[in-house]
Amino acid sequence: MIEEAATVKFVKEQSVKVLTTKSSACNQCNEVGSCSTSVLAKFFGNKEIELQLFSDIPLKIGDEVLLGIEETVFIRLTVLIYFLPLCSLLIFATLGQFVVELFDVSNESPVILGAMIGFASCYFAIKFYIKYYFGAEKINPVILKKL
Repeated sequence: MIEEAATVKFVKEQSVKVLTTKSSACNQCNEVGSCSTSVLAKFFGNKEIELQLFSDIPLKIGDEVLLGIEETVFIRLTVLIYFLPLCSLLIFATLGQFVVELFDVSNESPVILGAMIGFASCYFAIKFYIKYYFGAEKINPVILKKL
């Protein structure tokens, strides 16, 4: 189970609203001072995420809690966000290569254009899917314990 700390912001019976800060893992590495990825992580900053959850644990505003998400959900999201766009890029680039060979084009512009179209279309398809079909209830974070 992947765990993250959060702060309780609102409590009403068993309904709890928690606030967690999404931060980069780069802050924990020994090479944080010389890594370009950590510089980018600092540039984009931390983002607060608010979740509405149900809890059997008695909580009050200001309590620190530990949230948990199943690894399988995390792996599915990783495949959706990283692997599918890469596959789409490669498939559309291959289709572009097929156009190059079919029409005897003398440059690689159909391959490049196909790859860009594939990547962009997959990006917008994933964005649409996440917005309309993949809410917090599908990720199903749970409150594990009070810290």
